[in-house]
Amino acid sequence: MAKDGFKVFDSDTHVVTCADILEKYLASSEKDKLAGWEAYKWTDPITGHSNYTRGTRKYLRRLGSATLEADRPRIKRYDQTRKNEEPSALVDDDPAERIKDMDREGVDVNLTLPSGWFGTFTVGEDIALETAMYQAYHRWMADYCSAYPMRIKGVILVSCRDLENSLKELERCANEDWPLGAFVLAPTGVPLDHPDLERIWGSCQHYDLAVTLHTFTNLPPYAPGGLDTWDNHWIQRIAAHSWCGQRNMSALLGAGVMDRYPNLRIGVLEAGHGWLPFWLARMDEHARSLSSALPPLKQKPSEYVTGGKYFQSIEMSEGEKVTKAVIDILGDDILMYASDYPHGECWFPKSVDTVMAWNLPEQTKRKLFWDNALRLYGRYPRD
Repeated sequence: MAKDGFKVFDSDTHVVTCADILEKYLASSEKDKLAGWEAYKWTDPITGHSNYTRGTRKYLRRLGSATLEADRPRIKRYDQTRKNEEPSALVDDDPAERIKDMDREGVDVNLTLPSGWFGTFTVGEDIALETAMYQAYHRWMADYCSAYPMRIKGVILVSCRDLENSLKELERCANEDWPLGAFVLAPTGVPLDHPDLERIWGSCQHYDLAVTLHTFTNLPPYAPGGLDTWDNHWIQRIAAHSWCGQRNMSALLGAGVMDRYPNLRIGVLEAGHGWLPFWLARMDEHARSLSSALPPLKQKPSEYVTGGKYFQSIEMSEGEKVTKAVIDILGDDILMYASDYPHGECWFPKSVDTVMAWNLPEQTKRKLFWDNALRLYGRYPRD
């Protein structure tokens, strides 16, 4: 497509992963198990599709108030006030609707991840059902992406509670062309540096899959900050994603994962990017002063980030000046364009235009819109 001469790879978009659509990919016995989740079902009044919301946390205190406000039932897909327009409500029914929106914005490729509700299965007692839902998601994604195989891609979901079957499923899906990365759904309290997950990182390197680190807000697996933001949604939201990105990348880098798997690529998504320079300085300093808390590392933490195997998506709300400052300090080989489409935070249909207007050198802009995402998602076919 090449909008204004630039190809655009959106490194972080979402699919709502409607439960009623996924049920078509479940066996009868697996569908029967979902009866126990009926109390947690929410039906979208616009599309008629449903999902499950077990474990939802509420943040009901308005800042300056001493008491919690009454809970208001959710009545629409995205409760945030949109900055621009609503994307098509049919993007999960029909990939052609997503393509229409992509064409309108000037986007060539969407890397899709499941929307936040899908982590609800990490708190269910039935681990086999969790695994079955992830497998159903993969079968659906294979169909969804196949309609436009060069433009829509996805990630393989990994259950920390069923690693043996997850590894088998990762191997199966890695032989298909739709996945570009793996997304580990670790239950709350399970650190990503846990040695049980070591085989996941090895498999990702073996199959050339990017490790995608993303977070959620109100639903499991809970983002850090969920219990200590004084019941205020605004504080929780602005803190959760950035802190989760900082925590997760620190765990993997500090545990020496990139020493053991030197060809592994890691991407931090939807966590902002302005914090990256100061966070690297803090990691380097405390890797020196608190070295007893880490295994021996071959490099400084910052050197893993700048070494060509680490990438991070931008949030356009952080703007041109912050983005230029990060690039000035760390170089232009790390940051990637991302919109969060079709969620409430995306600026559809002006996301690409917003970033395109930033005063960046042409080479830097090409890396931001295309080259860096292509390096992270290395399985994407080259021209």
